[in-house]
Amino acid sequence: MHEGCEFVSPVLAALGRVKTPLGTYAVLGNNDYEACYDDIVREMQHQGIHLLEHKVDTLKRGGEQILIAGVRGPFNLEQNGQSPTLSLSPDDFVILLTHTPDYAEDVPITHTDLVLVGHTHSGQVTLFGLYAPIIPSNYGQRFLTGLKSNTQGTPIIITNGIGTSNKNIRLFAPSEVVVITLRRMK
Repeated sequence: MHEGCEFVSPVLAALGRVKTPLGTYAVLGNNDYEACYDDIVREMQHQGIHLLEHKVDTLKRGGEQILIAGVRGPFNLEQNGQSPTLSLSPDDFVILLTHTPDYAEDVPITHTDLVLVGHTHSGQVTLFGLYAPIIPSNYGQRFLTGLKSNTQGTPIIITNGIGTSNKNIRLFAPSEVVVITLRRMK
């Protein structure tokens, strides 16, 4: 959420204007824990954005439900290395939000049907979008961008996001906002 603490309020105000029928949910990125954390949490509450830090919430519509879970600080596995999905029912449809795709590989995410992540920025600088020399993942190119899966076969959607990290540059790794439409399989 932060590219400088002075931007927290306007960025979250802009996100707060996006109206979603079942609410807006988020997890924080690694930089958000390093600076501006209290400002981010306060502004999210003010904008009605639900921060899921090792929490689960229920989205309901038309007599059906989806559980949405979020991970707090996915790089601190000593403190946060137990997925909030473990106690959920295998009969529920569960979406897990975590900042990094590595979490879905390094931690058992039992009862998770779909994982939504960012963090890699698609490498930010790539060779024509095919190879990124630097990817902030222990799994390299495997979790660069797009639809992937962990070793257990759980689908992971990795978005390029809209920001950058370290250097404010992108080359063949465009910013993106991903819209996902879920449909019940018959």
